[in-house]
Amino acid sequence: MTGIARRVGVLIGLAAILAAGKAEGQRTAASRAGTGRSAGSDNTGLVRSEAAGDTNRYTVVINLDENRLYFKQGDEILWSAPVGTGTGMRVITDDDDWRFNTPTGHFQVQFKERDPVWIAPDWYFVENNLPVPSPNHPSRYMKGTLGVAAIYISPDVAIHGTNRPDLIGQRVSHGCIRLENRYALRLYHNVQVGTEVVIVGGEEARRTARTVDLREKYDPSLASSGGRRINTTDPVLEGWSRLNTSALMSVLGRELRANRESSRWDEVAVMLTWRASQGDDEAMAEIFHRSVNAGSDATRREWATFAAYAYRSDPIRALEVLSGFPSDERQAVAGVLVNTALALDSGDPDSVTAPWPTRRLTEAVVPEKGRPGWMALVAAEDARREASRPASRPSGEIGDQSRRH
Repeated sequence: MTGIARRVGVLIGLAAILAAGKAEGQRTAASRAGTGRSAGSDNTGLVRSEAAGDTNRYTVVINLDENRLYFKQGDEILWSAPVGTGTGMRVITDDDDWRFNTPTGHFQVQFKERDPVWIAPDWYFVENNLPVPSPNHPSRYMKGTLGVAAIYISPDVAIHGTNRPDLIGQRVSHGCIRLENRYALRLYHNVQVGTEVVIVGGEEARRTARTVDLREKYDPSLASSGGRRINTTDPVLEGWSRLNTSALMSVLGRELRANRESSRWDEVAVMLTWRASQGDDEAMAEIFHRSVNAGSDATRREWATFAAYAYRSDPIRALEVLSGFPSDERQAVAGVLVNTALALDSGDPDSVTAPWPTRRLTEAVVPEKGRPGWMALVAAEDARREASRPASRPSGEIGDQSRRH
């Protein structure tokens, strides 16, 4: 099969997802993260969760009272980290009325970006006593301000990295949720489009928030520090990035054995996952292997999300790599890929947009080398459907057809 034919097949397989607005990395005007909301408007983005009560679902929980983010599966916390959240401040000008609070409620991941470019909204220029430029003026486009990754949960609110890690843990943002870059990149690989995000708390902060009226006089205390960058180069990470994949896998093994508090295995996992997405078959194989052989239960649960990411990044090559596994391990990894893809989604598995892994491509484009991996995925999906089918419903009903293309 030619490279062109394979790419066309993948695009066909992705069409349904793209049509539903579920493409990872999709760029929209929402890059204006943290634009604030007009005072008095209802823009909480509240969505009723279909995942409520499902102990297998992955969820991101942000507690505004604690200024902390939790990545969970069911009731188990896989990791947590401090965050920066909205000040709650209200700023009034002749033309606008902004309130910089982080909204609460149930959301889903809408899209994700690596190395996002921030499109500065009007309030940035007002705060810094600068003329407000036209909507597409080059001065609005700023690199680095949102850190290394951004996960958007609404058109103007994102969970993202920061160039001001010294402010993490405080109410300092204009509505977005700031993470240290390490954790922003980790979360980027943990979640997929459709993953549930729950934001709670913040009542006291909203009650005590400051109001600034700029209709008469500019307040210099508002000057934004968002454009300043702190040098966060890490010599350890720099050294790891120069290792070949085999050596990096050895580092991973050492970090997985290290004390939980000091271990940096997640940073090695991110490096390997990135290499896998860029065509490194050895890295892809290691990620799949670790998804069923990663030590502790909590580590395996999180590692499964890295495996799901690696599959989404290049499903054809993932199937080819998976086909090289012994049959028992191949089937175990296929089960991880199926169950994790569905557990990361807050929707109905019977929906036409549910992220069953075989829906990312058509069977016709799977090369012969990838057939064993494909058949393992098909078997895993059939087993998942069979386990989910009510006892009163006979097999062969219409629900079984949702995998077919």
